[in-house]
This record gives sequence, C-alpha cells and structure tokens, in this order.
Amino acid sequence: MSTEQSIRDTVKEKYGQAAMRVSAGQGKACCGGGLSEGSVDPITSNLYDLQEAGSIPEEALLASLGCGNPTALAELKHGEVVLDLGSGGGIDVLLSAKRVGPTGKAYGLDMTDEMLALARENQRKSGIENVEFLKGEIEHIPLPDNSVDVIISNCVINLSADKDQVLKEAFRVLKPGGRFAVSDVVVRGEMPVEVRKNVELWIGCVAGAMEEQEYKAKLATAGFEQIDLEPTRVYQIEDAKAFLQSSGLDVDSFGAAIDGKFASMFVRAQKPGAGPVPLKTVMDVFDPAMCCSTGVCGPSPDPFLPRFAADLEWLASQGVEVRRHNLSQEPAAFAGNESVKAALNADGTDCLPMILVNGEVVSKGKYPVRFTLARWAGIKMPPSALELPILSSKGCC
Repeated sequence: MSTEQSIRDTVKEKYGQAAMRVSAGQGKACCGGGLSEGSVDPITSNLYDLQEAGSIPEEALLASLGCGNPTALAELKHGEVVLDLGSGGGIDVLLSAKRVGPTGKAYGLDMTDEMLALARENQRKSGIENVEFLKGEIEHIPLPDNSVDVIISNCVINLSADKDQVLKEAFRVLKPGGRFAVSDVVVRGEMPVEVRKNVELWIGCVAGAMEEQEYKAKLATAGFEQIDLEPTRVYQIEDAKAFLQSSGLDVDSFGAAIDGKFASMFVRAQKPGAGPVPLKTVMDVFDPAMCCSTGVCGPSPDPFLPRFAADLEWLASQGVEVRRHNLSQEPAAFAGNESVKAALNADGTDCLPMILVNGEVVSKGKYPVRFTLARWAGIKMPPSALELPILSSKGCC
C-alpha cells in the first residue's frame, strides 16, 4: 500500500470515528486523538462565537475538527457559490449558506460516509436548503471547471499527502477571479524528523502541515496570485504537549525546537482572470416620514411611490446596493449623516426625499424616474428597462 493511500485510510478511519462519537452523543471530536477526557484541544477550541454556534445544530459544532473559522474571514457575498473542502459535520457549509443567502449555494465535499451522514442530518435540522454535500476526495473534486466563486477549508488540506493535486483541483473549479480562503495549520521553519515520520499526527493536524514558504510556492505553482498567509493562532509547546505525547513522542527531548513553530493561518489567494473589480454603487434614499418602508400602504398613497419602489428593486437587480431610510422609523440614520442633517437644518423636511449616491447628494425634494436613477448609477438602460412596472413585486413593506 502506498504512503498516500495509507494516510488517506488513516484520515478516513479517524474522522469516521469522530463522526460516530458525535452522533452517539459522546461529546466533541478533537484534533489530537489522545487528549485526555475533559482537556481542551488547543487547535479546535473556541473558533466560533456564540451567535454562530447558536444558529446551527449543536452536532455540527461538536464535529468540527478545524483550526480556524474561514467563513468569518472569507468575506462571502450574497449569491456566491462556495465549496468547503473536507466539510466534516457541515458547520462551515451551513454558516456559508447563511452568508451567501438563498440565491447562493454552499457545497460540502467529504470522503467519509459517517461525516456525510452527520452533515446531512445537521442540514435537515437547520432547515437550510441552499446546501449540497458531495462524496469525494479533495484531490479529485466532483465539480466542473470554473464553477465556484470561493473555496474554503478548515484544517483539511494539510491532511492530504498530495497537496499539489489539491491546489491544482481548487484552481480548476474556481471561476476566473475566484477566491481561495482556507484555514490551515502551517509550520514556521524546520520541524523535527520524528514528527514528520509519525503518520498518526496527520490526524493531529500537525505532521501534514506545510512550511509557510512552501505553501506559498505551491499556490503560485498551481497558478494562484495575491497569495497571503495570516497567522490566527500560534501554538506554544504547552499547547502541543498533549497531542504529541499521545503519539508516543518524547516531547521534552525536542520541545524547544517546536515551540511556536506551529500556527493556524488564514491562507488567501486568487485565481487570475477576472480583471479589476468595479466599485459598487451605493444609493441611499432618505424618505420623509411614511407609514411603512415604501409609503405605498394606507388609503391614499402617493401614486408615484409604487413605481419608485419598483425602480429601486430594478436597480438592486443590476448590482446597485440600495438602502432606504424612513424618517419615522430610522431617525438615527438621518441624524448620523452630515449631508442630510445639514439639509434638514436649512430647509426642514422640504428637502426630503433626498438621494445620495456613494455618499454624494444628487437630489432633494423629489422622486426621480428610473432613467435618472440609472444615469446616477452609471447603468446603460436597454429598451426593455424603460417599461416601468406599476407595482413592486415585494409589496409595500
């Protein structure tokens, strides 16, 4: 049996055992298999805040064997397609799905049947629908070329015996301009041979870790650019003792040589080809006091307001970030904007509605038509866009 297959089998066995332990209600999985009962795993502990932990099933958190929180660092956007390499119990997939929203999609890829079963049960409990868990190896991703906006992973790539192939596959499935944003354990400098040789430590998230400069070089070889490694947690010898001793290593004989050499890092890179990212247009509408967010409810609404609401909805569909503020509902927004506050002090509420584009005042005292809104946002309107709908599909509120 090849070393690569041996490592893969070891990883699959240990992660399958971790999934069954969580499913059986026996507590949290941990990165270091030999940690004593009640001890804290220095790699996997305290990675998710209380709000995140409370938004998903407890079993997803308990099954986490990660070394970071890539979903908090990857800056996911609504509508994006995300792939988690080595998704385990599904925590990062479920959190990603919430961040990209119903128009986006989150895939989880794992080779362990027990983890996939646990992840799918966690998805069922969460009620999150824009998720799909796939069975496969991270060296052979079962998705087409140029199909993913963001790849995340949480302390998994270091477990692969063929990291070049993993990075090559990640590059293949990312769209041009797609982002690689993973948490991983990285070695800073030389590591003792005894640790490298101990296969059990591939499960301890240590022996498979690449050296920092090696990681950067492999990403560059795969074709990535804008490569950056940011330490998120540096492990001292006291942190490492438990999981090193569990593999029968004499920590005292080389402890000083590994002190501070292991670190969880956030690894960023980008697939070239998207060109410069255009600046997003932000349009703020400051409405006078109205009965609801759009002013179209009540017995006698302004007949222009439903059309204006539909125009803003159309702008949003063109990629403009539209933010609407009602004086009766959000007075703090008016007081917090110096331009709006100055206009109110000078002209009273006659200056409303007031429209700002990227912070600059473009209109006071009237609602513009769609053509004017599009011009302010830099959008060239096709003929079909001139057909103004009577009502917004979202209704009044």
